[in-house]
Amino acid sequence: MPEFSFSKSFNFPINQVFDWHKSDLALERITPPWDNIKVVKREPLTANFLKDGKIILEQNFMPLVNLKWRLSHQNYVEGKSFEDKMISGPVKSWVHNHEFIQESKNKTKIRDKINFSHWIKIKKLDGFTLNSMEKSFRYRNKIIEHDLSKQYANTNGYYVVVSGASGLVGSDLVPLLNSLGYKILILKFDENSTNLETIQVKSIKNKEIVSLNWNPYSKVIPRIPKEIAEKVKFLVNLSGENILGVWTKSKKDLIVKSRLHTTRSLLSFIKTNSIELKTSIHASATGFYGSNKDMKLDENNSPGIGFLAKTTNEWEKEQNNFLSCSKRNINLRIGTVLSSKGGLIKLIKAPFRLGLAGYVGNGNNYINWILLEDLIRIIERSFHDKAFSGPVNAVSPTPLKSKDFFRVIAEKYNSKIFISIPAFFPNLISKELVQEIILSNQKIIPKKLLRNEYKFFAHTLDKALDNIVGI
Repeated sequence: MPEFSFSKSFNFPINQVFDWHKSDLALERITPPWDNIKVVKREPLTANFLKDGKIILEQNFMPLVNLKWRLSHQNYVEGKSFEDKMISGPVKSWVHNHEFIQESKNKTKIRDKINFSHWIKIKKLDGFTLNSMEKSFRYRNKIIEHDLSKQYANTNGYYVVVSGASGLVGSDLVPLLNSLGYKILILKFDENSTNLETIQVKSIKNKEIVSLNWNPYSKVIPRIPKEIAEKVKFLVNLSGENILGVWTKSKKDLIVKSRLHTTRSLLSFIKTNSIELKTSIHASATGFYGSNKDMKLDENNSPGIGFLAKTTNEWEKEQNNFLSCSKRNINLRIGTVLSSKGGLIKLIKAPFRLGLAGYVGNGNNYINWILLEDLIRIIERSFHDKAFSGPVNAVSPTPLKSKDFFRVIAEKYNSKIFISIPAFFPNLISKELVQEIILSNQKIIPKKLLRNEYKFFAHTLDKALDNIVGI
């Protein structure tokens, strides 16, 4: 039976390293994007999930092929070890042992051992599996290293209110916040909710992550218990209709309404519940600057022209009203978010993998991008870093011309054909969208991030793609 082994030492006490793994969403946090694994269901038998809990995972192996893993935790020894054993799944057997070894007072080694076997004995298949696990565990340990270094000795039991938690950014942000020790109050969008639902504190099984149905279009404002309201100190507003799609009048109206109305509703929620925020952070967009500006742009530049620029400018005005109940307010002007789970990469992944790659137009327009992992780290850092206030450009310091941008992606996916698509064709579908998004030409500098020495997890596109398709 093949055995995989991986060891890594961390300069942190053993209790801190072990407890990190007890986080409710630790698995979501450390699963590499390219493994395409999501948690379907957890079945905790006791308060300590690692002791005897069961979990069902779904792994997207290839288009339309999803594999189910059913695992159980066993052989738990507090502060020392636990195991994951496959009950059923795509392989014949799988046992993962996590061992924690105290090397000194402030140094801990994690030793992972996985014994597995496939239904068919093929050396190349075993070798592929071992190589894949090596890549995954290098990524996992980078995440653990980061999170342990950013954990606060005492978060004071503070809650973070998150709207848009199920979206591309929110689904990665929530596990990060959970692993760093924050409590989370998720406002779950529900257009059918009357907002009369209340949180019964005594009946909450897990007070670390609380969810409340929320209809921002209802005249009723949701109420939360005073003991939770007093602990809410941060807000992350990620709500808003996806801007991709054909820009019909109704689509554009929904883009505007979803941003302005939900932001107003959030402000009413904060004020109605007498919440005093330390920091409020809102997703804005680089669309604020307009397009076709042949210059470097930073946070001091004025808004541009066009539908997105006008919408984003009005949106930020609504966001700035939070200064009435928050010590700091941040408009996070986000560029193209890179992730295998959604956005641009998910749209182009299939044709690029099949060998057909390219770009639209002459390819000389700049694309301002950011890796999803960097974006969620910037959001969390903004909670406490007082240097971040007002508009903050959430983009990599290395924007690329679109022909270079897509060529790097093509090389990563080993695309054989690379073509230029005349802008005439997509213009026939939605000229306004094409000009403001696909052919938008902005060269944006993250001036505030650089000035305050934010260290990018991926400052080059090549590095970012390594953490999307596999390092």
